[in-house]
Amino acid sequence: MWPENEYLMYLGIKMHAWILFFGACFALAFALVMIYVVTILALRKKNLDAAFVYMVYALARAAEAKEEGTGNHILRVGQFCALIAKTLGLPRQFVKDIRVQAVLHDVGKIHIPVDILIKPDSFTAEEWAMMKQHPDYGAMIVGSHQKLSMGRNIALTHHEKWDGSGYPHGLKGDEIPIEGQIIAVCDQYDALRSERSYKPAYSHKEAYRIITEGDGRTKPEHFSPRVLNAFKAASGEFEKVYEKMKDDSAAHT
Repeated sequence: MWPENEYLMYLGIKMHAWILFFGACFALAFALVMIYVVTILALRKKNLDAAFVYMVYALARAAEAKEEGTGNHILRVGQFCALIAKTLGLPRQFVKDIRVQAVLHDVGKIHIPVDILIKPDSFTAEEWAMMKQHPDYGAMIVGSHQKLSMGRNIALTHHEKWDGSGYPHGLKGDEIPIEGQIIAVCDQYDALRSERSYKPAYSHKEAYRIITEGDGRTKPEHFSPRVLNAFKAASGEFEKVYEKMKDDSAAHT
């Protein structure tokens, strides 16, 4: 038999070993539970993000349905905005957000009578005043939720111009948020490239010339200089995106 003091020391060592063993098991089990919880939360967030994107596109398509021939306009504009944002070196999350939320830029047109939206002739003063309200309507529709703050800014400021000649509030320079500065160029490019009841479709070369040099109606000073430079740098990609996402061949999201 062991002396009592040695036996007690042996028991102490064994108990310490078991404590370490069970402690390690508990730590491993806790880690596995945490991995499971984080994975479930990530999957739920992914599903929520996917649902959010789907609803944004659904709302944008509802607004576009009132206009004839707009086709993939909203999808192309989102891609163009992401190109500009990436060229400007903006954060990856900003690029991701503007690609999605740029599609909300014309959502306020839901409030504009369809006969005005598709009118082939010039607007009367009253019709033009009504049309200029659609950015404010868009901001109201998008609302004030933080997750849609970029979409609200885009809906509200996509017709503002760098020189202060835009609408609805005549913002000038950096009073216009960067997302509004970006979409001003992108929306104009796609509008020039697309056929409408009141105008033909222009080639990439002609649209580029009008934006960078002006044609009397559109002027370079309407656009942020750094955004305009980014457009010039990425113009080749703009042409590729437009050709890939033409209305007769592009798939809707």
